[in-house]
Amino acid sequence: MASQSKFPVFNMVLLLAAVGVLAAAYMVMKSNKPMRLLPIYGPKEYNATTHDTDYHQVFNFKLTSEHGHTITLDSFKHKIFVANFFYATCPGICKKMNAELEKATKNFAGNPNVKFVSYTVDPRRDSVPVLAEYAKMHDAVPYQWYFLTGKKDDIYNLAIKSYYASVDTADGVNFVHTDNMALVDTAGHLRGFYKGTDTTEVKQMISDINLLLKEEGLSKN
Repeated sequence: MASQSKFPVFNMVLLLAAVGVLAAAYMVMKSNKPMRLLPIYGPKEYNATTHDTDYHQVFNFKLTSEHGHTITLDSFKHKIFVANFFYATCPGICKKMNAELEKATKNFAGNPNVKFVSYTVDPRRDSVPVLAEYAKMHDAVPYQWYFLTGKKDDIYNLAIKSYYASVDTADGVNFVHTDNMALVDTAGHLRGFYKGTDTTEVKQMISDINLLLKEEGLSKN
């Protein structure tokens, strides 16, 4: 009788083991679930060198940071970055947009793979000292959040042709005035656009940055 009582216990052990195996298999299948990929924005063009179709890429540039350093697209090589356009004396959308961007930057403080780039659209007034003061006002982490100035034509060409920024032509004067933020991957492709004055969209941008880090193999998780 004593030996027979062991069988129900043994059967229970087998049942629990089977459940454990099934649970482990489910977790493996779940971990192998295809990752959601962000879209790539912009036109595709045929590359005669590679005989392949290439997506639009952000153009190279040569501008000056709030520290007086020369910054080019290569400064963000192998990095993910967020770009926006502003001017320091803007009393409206720029103020709200960069307040939201300031919150976003804190989510990636110390992460060398994520950068933030704010281009001034009023370089005549936004000198290096002005941008340095503006950066301090937003508690910007040096060499993670950049504020760039340079020749107006260069910045506007970059805004319109690289980031598809809208232009206000009021009073016959072209002026880039947008609250859009653009997410750029390590290959210079545009992977997302977000309304920078909208807290919900900025939160989505933060989520998409983390997703892109995983896609690029740069995530620490």
